Amino acid sequence: MTFTSYLGRSSAAGAVPQPALAPIGERGLRVLVRGTGSIGARHARVLGALGVERLYVWPVRAGLRLEDRPDLPPAATVVEGYPDGPLDLVIIATDTRRHAADTLEALAQAPGAILLEKPVAPAVEDSAVLRAHPGAHTVYVSAPLRFHQGFAVIDELLPRLGRVTSAQVTSQSWLPSWRPNRDFRESYSARHEDGGVLRDLVHDIDYPCLLFGAPSSLRACIGSGVLGIEAEESADLQWDGTAAVQLRLDYVSPVKTRGIRIATTEGALSWDVVSNRVVLEWPRPEDGTVAREEKVFPADADVDTALARQTLAVLQHTGLDAGDSMSRFRPASLADGITAVAVCDAARTAAASGGTEPVVW
Repeated sequence: MTFTSYLGRSSAAGAVPQPALAPIGERGLRVLVRGTGSIGARHARVLGALGVERLYVWPVRAGLRLEDRPDLPPAATVVEGYPDGPLDLVIIATDTRRHAADTLEALAQAPGAILLEKPVAPAVEDSAVLRAHPGAHTVYVSAPLRFHQGFAVIDELLPRLGRVTSAQVTSQSWLPSWRPNRDFRESYSARHEDGGVLRDLVHDIDYPCLLFGAPSSLRACIGSGVLGIEAEESADLQWDGTAAVQLRLDYVSPVKTRGIRIATTEGALSWDVVSNRVVLEWPRPEDGTVAREEKVFPADADVDTALARQTLAVLQHTGLDAGDSMSRFRPASLADGITAVAVCDAARTAAASGGTEPVVW
């Protein structure tokens, strides 16, 4: 088998259509974004570019004026509460400590779907009220790495490569460069109660759980002291299941790295998120050398593209959009989001105990 021959048969590696709405009926979509910080504004811009007919933005603090916010779509309507009439989609993009309460408030409006920014809550116990809600099936959790075509290829190819023996996940960056115009020590990332690298980089916990299954227990080591913040600055996790999985998460590395390398009984598969590259390596039986094939997915480099794919996938998955252009991607459910938070909780407990701790959700 070669990666080239695989690409010829793969639906995941084929061209991804530009995200575009396929409206159902004559009424256009009505969408509300709760929270207008950097990620809320990005969601609003993506929705505007998709052509959502009625777009509402609800800031946490009253008094927002669109003329003062060039990062928000000028066609949006600023509200200070839920508007009259049905909503197709509500996006919750407030601080993590508000997520459960804001999502409950959204559930009371019975929209077609809710897309909740990561993580679901600061800790698993804070999410119990959402899991028990009768509308929990309408809640999806933002996990944009799932909507990189590189990941879709990994997800599709992996079952064809024999037994997975190990995987190494890395996600390393430099927190002070995340928001250059703001003191990182005053951001939510620095707060002990709802920040820290585990919550910030929960996307990099979510996708290994999707690929290999969630761990039942794990070991972990947590680091701090480089940046001088309250929250953890680095975390090393290891769990054993069908494969030995290791994760290195930090924001104390000025040279950014992000991706996964997977060893199997038939070869090795890598995904570099920074270069948007997938690489397959396998031994040539005739001479023992290593063959290598790769493919780059340039569109994955655009954050707005990944978010647009995610939004459209949620709409299609819930029947709010008539298309199927995003069928190769799998949106994260509320249960998926809670599982990732449970891994974060277990990592902190394991780091404190120095032993292996169960993942409980």
